[in-house]
Amino acid sequence: MDLSIRPVVIPDDVRWLQRWLGVDADCLIPFYESLQVASFIQSVVVWENDRPVLQVDICEALFDDLGTGDGISPGDYSLRLLPAPDADYNAISRALHNCIAYVFTEKKAGRVWMPLHNSNTLLMTWVKTAGFTETIDILPKPGYVLYLLDKPAIS
Repeated sequence: MDLSIRPVVIPDDVRWLQRWLGVDADCLIPFYESLQVASFIQSVVVWENDRPVLQVDICEALFDDLGTGDGISPGDYSLRLLPAPDADYNAISRALHNCIAYVFTEKKAGRVWMPLHNSNTLLMTWVKTAGFTETIDILPKPGYVLYLLDKPAIS
């Protein structure tokens, strides 16, 4: 199987995102256009072969709403995830592992933060098996749990 990560392409990827979110394209296009010109956030799609599996917003955590917390440092990144509704756990897991590796190698992240809604049992299971730890130092929005992954040691 072939996995790839690439920036969101407007308008091509909007049809997928529109279907996943149930939102009109007229709302999504300006949003993703604004992300393309921002220097602190990058919106990407992780593809498995020829189908999108996961859309990820990769943000410098200091500029995310998490940035108001005392535990956020320069070099920290946050990930906001939108999995494809029809993607299975294994496809999402592979996509997330590649995305995390991308953030650590290409963005030179020191740590990765991931806020997840309490109801998202699939991603809650994944973060726990991937080595993330739940943090209580920074409180995200109500109904969310915040997970942290330190940069893996290279041996």
